[in-house]
Order: sequence, then structure tokens, then C-alpha cells
Amino acid sequence: MKKLSYKIALFTGLLIALIVVLLSVPIYWQTRQTMEEELTRNLQTNIILLQERLDTVLIGFLNRYPESNVARDSVRHMLSVNLSKVSASSIYLIRTDSSLLISTGKEETGLKSLMLHSGEISRAFQGEIVCSPLFSDDAGNFFKSTFSPLNLQDSSIVIVAINANATFLQDAARLKSQMIRNGLIILLLGIFISVLASRNLTKPLGLLTKYAEEIGKGRKQSVVFKNRKDEIGFLGETMQNMQAKIDLREKENKQLLASVAHEIRNPLGGMKINAELLIEESQNMPELAEFASAISREVNRLSEIVDAFLAYARPVESNLVETDMRWLLMESIGEVQPFFPNHQFIVNGEGSLSVHPGKIQRAFTNCLRNAADASNDSDPIQIEIAKIGKELTMSFLNQGKPIPKKIQPQIFDAFFSTKSSGVGLGLSIAKSIVEQHGGSIRLARSDESGTEFVITLPEQ
Repeated sequence: MKKLSYKIALFTGLLIALIVVLLSVPIYWQTRQTMEEELTRNLQTNIILLQERLDTVLIGFLNRYPESNVARDSVRHMLSVNLSKVSASSIYLIRTDSSLLISTGKEETGLKSLMLHSGEISRAFQGEIVCSPLFSDDAGNFFKSTFSPLNLQDSSIVIVAINANATFLQDAARLKSQMIRNGLIILLLGIFISVLASRNLTKPLGLLTKYAEEIGKGRKQSVVFKNRKDEIGFLGETMQNMQAKIDLREKENKQLLASVAHEIRNPLGGMKINAELLIEESQNMPELAEFASAISREVNRLSEIVDAFLAYARPVESNLVETDMRWLLMESIGEVQPFFPNHQFIVNGEGSLSVHPGKIQRAFTNCLRNAADASNDSDPIQIEIAKIGKELTMSFLNQGKPIPKKIQPQIFDAFFSTKSSGVGLGLSIAKSIVEQHGGSIRLARSDESGTEFVITLPEQ
């Protein structure tokens, strides 16, 4: 569920980032464009006002006699006086050959504009008032130039140029920085809120997932979302109803199985007694004795099957007893050993739990029988007891032939067996008993290094 929570947070973060970018970038560029257009209008207005204040006679004289220092100083003074009046950083005059006649203010910006904007200057000589694109000086400050033709009394033309500092870019840059900061704050808040919201969603989903896993293992747990009226609450209620129906159906099936087994058990008892009497009466008739022995063996086999059915169907009683698992394993080994006299069983570790001893011993016995059936006399069967947290594990390892992978998912199914004489209830009975104790049994591995079954039981 953490992965889903992270995915939701990541998706929300990317969505917020996209929204912030889509909103802030157009606002920034629109603001910048509006400010630049406003600067252009101010420059066009100011250059017209400047033209009205200039002495065209004096400028015409300087244009004819550029070497005249008196005329140059007078024109420079006139331009300097108007710098602040037209909000200009520099004012300069350009001759028809595109050379600089005179400039005042930040003269370096005038020279740079003269080099960069030859096209705009040519259009101004044709009678237009032309504004240049933004350009920057060596210090990185941005400027904008406006060029306008000035008709002199001798019919000659010079270009009046104004450079204005584009201070609005600093304002736009501050606006951009503020947008970025606000965007980051919104992004972090959005991610934080989405993490909280996703956890509110994924936490109950995680509980439902665990609940489903416990149902699959046969454990009975209760997960209720009483305060939730949404789909999650409905799903939790549906899963609880499903568990109740599964429990009811399983109970009915086991009751039916137990009833049938009991009904079969009574006539089997009579058949067994009669078979034994028949064996005694036919001691002097070898052929008849052989048939009687065969009947007795089959009756005994049917009795074992009925006992297995009852063990599978009978629930665990509530009177649990604190039991030493090592001692219980040794009891189980003692029960199995007569059938496998040449096998060696090695038990390591110790631990105790509250269990139903008779039931758990049957589960151990079934695991030991399976391990002994699958292994050779020369290979010892190893049983390890280990405590992990509040759980106790018992592992049964044998060195027999591996269980084919294709049938491994079926080995705990009732009535599934690879043995010609097997009923197929040994592992399913063990599984039923262990799960009724709130534990689990699993096939940990089955390969050339051995086959290992692990029983895990919790503290009650």
C-alpha cells in the first residue's frame, strides 16, 4: 500500500506542478509584454515632447559644423536638461550616414543601440517613429530605444533617439521569483495533503488486503469500518458477509462429513469384529483365512479413512493447554517410529505454546509421516524449533525426492494424493488444525537440497 500512496503523492505533485506552470508562465509573459508595450507608448510620447523642446537651428548648425565645440556644448546641455523630463537614460542624435552626431547620459548604451538597430534607424529616416527590441549593456541591464526623424531648417534630417531603462524587467523578475516561491509552497502543501489523503485511502485498503489474506488462510478476524459510508466501508462490510458465509458453509460441510463418518463408523465396527471372528474360525482353512485377512485389512483401512475424515471435520476445542513443543514432537516421533524403524529423527530447539495437544500432535504426526515416506532410511529428518517474535516455528526437513512444481499448489488440498494407497487428507488435516490455532503451514522449499515444511503458531 505504500507504493500506491507514493504514486498518488507523485501524481498529485506532478499535477499541481503542471497547473502552476500553466497558470504562472502565461501570467508572467502577459505581464512582461504589457509592461513592455506601456514602455513603448511612453517612449513614443516622450520623443514627440522632446522634439518640441529641441532647438532645430542649433542642431542644424552642429550638423553642418560638427567640429564646433561651442555648438556641441550647447546642444549637449540642451539634451542633458531634457534627460529627466523624458525619463531617458540617454539621448543622442544620429546623422544621415548613421554616425553618432552627439549623445548625453549613458553614452555607451547609445553606441550599442546604434550598432544593433541599423534597421530601425533606416526606417526612422523614412519618417517613422520606431521602437527597438530590448537589449542589454555589459552589466546585464536592459534598455529600449526609440528613434524619430527631426527635420532641420536646412531641409536636412537627423534622428533623435531616446534610450530608456527597462526597469519593469526587474519587477517582472520579482514577479517570476514570487510565482516560483508560491508554486513551490503550493506544491509542497499539495504533496503533504495528498500523502495524508492517500494514507486515509490506502490504510483501510491495506487492512482489507490483510483481512482477505487472513480469510484465505482460514483465520477469523474482524475488520469493521462503521464510520465509513463510502465504497471502502461497503467493501469491508461485503468481505465480512463473505467471511460469515464461508464460515457457515465450511461448518455445514464439516458437520455433514462428520455425520457421514459417524454413520459409517458403526457398521465398520461390526464388520471388524466379524472379520476377526472369521479369521479365528478359519485358522485350519488357509484359503478362507486369506480372504478373511484381506477383509480385515480393508476394514482397517476404511477405519483409518473415517478417522481421518473426523479429524478433518472436528473443530479445535477451546480448552487450550500450555504445552512444550519439543516434548510434543518427541511424542509424535514415538508414534511414527514403529512404522519407520530405520529412520532417524533429529529435533533442535525448544519452545512452548497454548495449544490443543492432541490436535497439534496429529498435525506433527502427519508431517513426520510425509517426511519419512519421502526420504530414505539413511537420511535423517531434521525438525527445528525457533521463536520469532510472538510466533513459534517448527520446520520439517527431509532429503527425499523434490515435489514437482506443477503439483506444489495442490498439496494442501483435501483428497489430493500422489500415493496409490493415500487418502489425501494428511496435509489438509494438518493445515486445518494449524489454522484453527491461528497459525499457518507452508511449503518453504522443495529442491535437490531437500523438502521443508514450516508450521507457524502464534502465542494465544
